[in-house]
Amino acid sequence: MNGPAVYERVREALGQLNMDTALVELDDVLQRGTKEERSSVEVLDELLERELSARFERRVRTNFRLSGIPVLRRLAEFDFDASPEIPKRTIEELATLRFLANGENVLFLGPCGVGKTHLATGLAVQAIEHGHRVYFTSLHDLVTKIASARARQRLDRLMWTIHRAELWVLDELGFLPLRTEDATFLFELVNKRYQSRKSTVITSNKTFARWTDIFPDPVLATALLDRLLHYSHTVNIRGESYRLRDRRIAGIPTDESDKE
Repeated sequence: MNGPAVYERVREALGQLNMDTALVELDDVLQRGTKEERSSVEVLDELLERELSARFERRVRTNFRLSGIPVLRRLAEFDFDASPEIPKRTIEELATLRFLANGENVLFLGPCGVGKTHLATGLAVQAIEHGHRVYFTSLHDLVTKIASARARQRLDRLMWTIHRAELWVLDELGFLPLRTEDATFLFELVNKRYQSRKSTVITSNKTFARWTDIFPDPVLATALLDRLLHYSHTVNIRGESYRLRDRRIAGIPTDESDKE
């Protein structure tokens, strides 16, 4: 079989294998290979590398779109100088994602406006950019999803959707008390992930001692904490809300509602 026929056969095979990037990049890779006198294996290696890289980037974009993350925030953008109370070394260790590989949880505790959501989002984005599936939701949104799923008799589907994520981020736990049926769903979900050693990141404005304010049954709150804390990292953040700090520096008066 002559050269042009082989070339067309390769193009056809790439199309049948859905290797779209390799198909587009084929001519460029062949020309570079000829110019640099590369071996056939080296040419093939570069072509496959471009295809795999493009597929990874598409998967990252898809995972981010489906993750539910409301605003893109990276850990590199976090201002540790303005928040010296946050243990930077601990965050850098978490950024390695070893906690995810080990099936450990991360709990960020502290008052409003100290950066908990930014840090949780940053870890989620880091995980997505390393190819992991992430599901992000605030407690308010989760309760809304539970109500919708219950009305459509699709609670099992919601449970499966969140459980299948390698990392689940639950933001703003503590901003509203839970009804019994919602608290039960949350416990079952946490317990299911605990048994599967899947990581969960939670942010809360309440200390563990005050989680009984969130759950209608203190026994349920204790059982949930037991599963979350068994394999976990807890980051307690103290300090002034950055929103209040910025207003104070700007000389803008604050009122009590700003502290909520």
